[in-house]
Amino acid sequence: MGNAPAFKRLRRGAYRLAGWQLVVTSLAAVAAGLVGGRSWLISGFTGGCIGVVAGLYQAQRMFRTDASEQPERYMGGVYVSEALKILLTVALFIAAIRVLRVELVPTMVGYAATFFVYWAALRIGFPGATDEPATERTDD
Repeated sequence: MGNAPAFKRLRRGAYRLAGWQLVVTSLAAVAAGLVGGRSWLISGFTGGCIGVVAGLYQAQRMFRTDASEQPERYMGGVYVSEALKILLTVALFIAAIRVLRVELVPTMVGYAATFFVYWAALRIGFPGATDEPATERTDD
């Protein structure tokens, strides 16, 4: 890859973001559990995990191609990964509803909690993007 250090930072940032999403999901699930009991706790955590799994899947698909070397292929990967993320999210919600018999309100709250972390990360700067100084790309 042409800019391997940058891709490494972005991958690390994606995992860091998912970690924070799991922390916030856990807090939301505990709050739901205090309000509605065990089924709400499980439902809230399930909803958050749906968001985390779908987001990590999308990140892994997007980082398969170096944008600096193949921008058209990278953008195609972004569009495909977004479409697959939506399909995966729908499939996971269907499975959670049918198999786990989750409660809808806490499940949606847990899922929404992952977006608050994402929006906060966008506001303060994507995690991992500023951990290391940017390196110049050399064409050796």
